[in-house]
Amino acid sequence: MGNGPVVGVLSPFVGGAYYGTILAGISAAAAAAGSRTVAVQTLDAAADMAVNGGTPTFTAPVAWEHIDGFVVLADAITDAYLDRLRAAGKPVVLLGHNAGRPDLPAVVADNGAGTRATVEHLIGHGHRRIAFTGYVAVSDVAERHRAYTATLRAHGIEPEPALFLPAVDNLESGVAWATPDALRDLDATAIVAATDRNAIGLLRAMAAAGLSCPGDVALTGFDDMEVATYLAPSLASVRQPLEVMAAKAVELLLQAVAGVPVPPGDRRVPTVFVARGSCGCSEAALRLPPALAAAGPDLLTERLAGLLPPGAARTGEHLALLAKAVDAVVDVAEAAVAGRTPDHSGATAALLTLYALQAQPEGLRIVARAVQEYTQQIPAGDVAAARRLDGCVQELILAVVRVRQVANFGDRWRLRSTISAHYDLSMALLYNRRSDPRDLSWLAVTPANAGSLGLWTGDGCRLEVPAGWRRLPGPPIAAGDLAVSAFPPPELIAAVGPGETAFVVPAKVNLSDRGLLAVVGVVESQVEDGRELVNQCAALLTVGLDLREQEERLRRAALSDTLTGLPNRAALVETLERAVRAPDRRFAVLFLDLDGFKQVNDRLGHAAGDDLLVYVAERIRRSLRAGDMAARFGGDEFVVFLAEAGPPEQVTRIAERLKASIVAPYTVGGTVVRVGVSIGCTPCGDCTSADEILSAADAAMYREKIGSR
Repeated sequence: MGNGPVVGVLSPFVGGAYYGTILAGISAAAAAAGSRTVAVQTLDAAADMAVNGGTPTFTAPVAWEHIDGFVVLADAITDAYLDRLRAAGKPVVLLGHNAGRPDLPAVVADNGAGTRATVEHLIGHGHRRIAFTGYVAVSDVAERHRAYTATLRAHGIEPEPALFLPAVDNLESGVAWATPDALRDLDATAIVAATDRNAIGLLRAMAAAGLSCPGDVALTGFDDMEVATYLAPSLASVRQPLEVMAAKAVELLLQAVAGVPVPPGDRRVPTVFVARGSCGCSEAALRLPPALAAAGPDLLTERLAGLLPPGAARTGEHLALLAKAVDAVVDVAEAAVAGRTPDHSGATAALLTLYALQAQPEGLRIVARAVQEYTQQIPAGDVAAARRLDGCVQELILAVVRVRQVANFGDRWRLRSTISAHYDLSMALLYNRRSDPRDLSWLAVTPANAGSLGLWTGDGCRLEVPAGWRRLPGPPIAAGDLAVSAFPPPELIAAVGPGETAFVVPAKVNLSDRGLLAVVGVVESQVEDGRELVNQCAALLTVGLDLREQEERLRRAALSDTLTGLPNRAALVETLERAVRAPDRRFAVLFLDLDGFKQVNDRLGHAAGDDLLVYVAERIRRSLRAGDMAARFGGDEFVVFLAEAGPPEQVTRIAERLKASIVAPYTVGGTVVRVGVSIGCTPCGDCTSADEILSAADAAMYREKIGSR
């Protein structure tokens, strides 16, 4: 990796079908420019949904000391946080929204063009009563709604207020209005949903209401998520070239970081409406449109151009890939006709590179149709040549499909590996009580290559950072006390390799806020937003730390005397058992019994007696050396464990010091009282159990008590 400016990304999630696709595009573009990417998640770990309008609780300047400029995704931060970034001199480029900030550069999809194409397509199907649903409080959805109303009016249809159906967010849950009764009573034949996830929520609601799509109501979405193709019916949607948008945002940001003026305002990237079953198009109607080119390589070029990003988003590099693929297919066909051995591998690789620019399921259909149409027009001199050409076409198409099948198998294998990693992660963080989650060794069960943990200190502005973890050899990720603006440590950012990103996710679940987890790994874009492994790592880490803290509290409670706060009898026995088993035993035990306590308790009451016991316990505690232990054995009896007893005269001096402290006067409930104490001293000797040495100490105490009468 290069040492260029560090690109920061602020996003509600750092993975998933939408955010992950954008983040992968940002990381790839930054890497191509010699930069590393640090992606900061602004929602809590394992959050269920994005917060519309930004995350109010995210206020920390995470990694500001390392990041040279920020790409900010929709709903990531509040307007106030944006102002703080600007005040700190950090260049900002908005991506996928403009946040109502005309003072900032923004890269946005051409929402208007995509929505116009959608509405016009539905009108072409004969629909006149077309409803709209979406969360218009965000800028991109508001723009889609404006284009919807303008397009209806342009076709002589006046938008009806009753057909505007506000959503409460951009997710499946956003269409809360879509109850069975509301859907059955809706006087519309088609619905334009502002996002695919709104549309998916509608598909579910329609099924629950007993309505069919598109039979009862046609439906379209926006975003063209990968899942749109596999729904039943497949979801018609507007495709945003997210990778192209990401690359443009990085280009603008790096210009600003370099001091090149970047004017504010929107940079619009073209969108494309993709017709599918939910809008009323049958599979037969989804064939490629009639070609403009007559024949030959021009026809092949026109067809394969369908694999490129939308027109205005195409670059010279895209066109070069198209030309290379066309030349490769032409060479294969000419070789087959001439009787030479075709280079199927080169043509397959060129076609797959072209396909990968958008990697949509319809791409395979475009490849097959383009190759077939082109070769069908090539004159074959004889039957043998025709057969060779047919075989060549079949081999080429099958080769492309086989490679995609291998890729799909790889996707399934990665899914299986991810599921396995989730299981191993749960076992390591939730069930393995012998390990400390803070040492991050559990990251070894994940695909991560490095990690660092920052735990909040008392002021909430600094982080206690234990030593980090690395899978591969390299400079250690140092421990220390860091300001949140300096987290993650620079060694972790330097560990970002080709194809990797540094992720920072809040280790916060509900009210438990532990700090920040930073992980170096690969963006996950084939999971639900917020369910990527790094997010689950932060969530399970938080829960794991909570569980261990709760267990420690319970353990301390089980081993503590609730009145005096001293260790109780169980804790004392546990300590003595360890001491008895130790190879080098030099301990001794003092057994203390208060004299005259019952009279104080009977005369002044139990509350006063309890107060007296608390005062005695405090005097005993203050009289001990470091390493010694005092416990309340029961009632008015106490036991002192001397870890290093020394000679008998030293033990005697300790006992005398304890006695002098205990017999001094106390003021209890406004009354001055005194108590005595009998102390029995017992060295470890040949005792083989805690019970044996306690019995010996108890006996010594009684001898002392009797002897003092």
